[in-house]
Amino acid sequence: MRNLLLLNSKLYTIILFIILEIISFTLIINFNNKQKDIFLYSSNIFSGYINTKYNNVLEYFYLGTKIKELRKENAKLFQRIYNQSAVNNNIINKDSAEILFDFIPAIVINKSIDKRNNRFTLNKGSDEGLHEGMGVVDGDGVIGVIRKVNRKFASVVPLINMVSRVSVVIKNRGYFGVLKWEPYDYKRAKISAIPKHAYLEKGDSVLTSGFSTIFPRGIFIGTIEDFYLDRGSNYYDITVKLNNDFALADEVYVIENKDKELKE
Repeated sequence: MRNLLLLNSKLYTIILFIILEIISFTLIINFNNKQKDIFLYSSNIFSGYINTKYNNVLEYFYLGTKIKELRKENAKLFQRIYNQSAVNNNIINKDSAEILFDFIPAIVINKSIDKRNNRFTLNKGSDEGLHEGMGVVDGDGVIGVIRKVNRKFASVVPLINMVSRVSVVIKNRGYFGVLKWEPYDYKRAKISAIPKHAYLEKGDSVLTSGFSTIFPRGIFIGTIEDFYLDRGSNYYDITVKLNNDFALADEVYVIENKDKELKE
């Protein structure tokens, strides 16, 4: 009991000391302009620091939401660009309210780039409207085509896969060919079926041809790095430097072509 009384006495003394200190500090601040200005200035700095840290914490927790919103906005931008391209190429009427191409944002959660048959895995599946045969792109160009889907995930055959085939056109030349990949350089691919009478230059842009329901016409793929004719051949051997760095591919957009009547 005696120890309890001693403890209470010490606590009472400490509390009384703190109260008196607060009263003294308040009197000094209220009746001395210089000290008041210093206090206000210091308190503003301190509160600003606290608010900055607080806002940083909020930004961190809301970052995921903001990123999702940004991806949706990017998907809408892709949609406007390629639907306008469809209008320009007379695929849909300019007065039509129809949306031919829709873009669904997704994330690459697993991938390989050093194998003969590389694969990418996306974090979305049939629950999000994905299905086999849909094209996949990002801000740098074509990624590949979805081959397998379950409810939550999708497997993509990228351009850097032995079985990949994409119909392409040489910009401003009008020549069409097929882009395919040969192991193991993930930065380059080959174009076949360009006839020997075609006029080509290094640096010519290679775009999607739009000859299928998978990709809209005009998506940039890369540039011609080199080309030559084998003796006796009627077609060029063309090397394309891919614009997309597949080692860095992360945020992608899955293309839904709402017109299934186009010829594959």
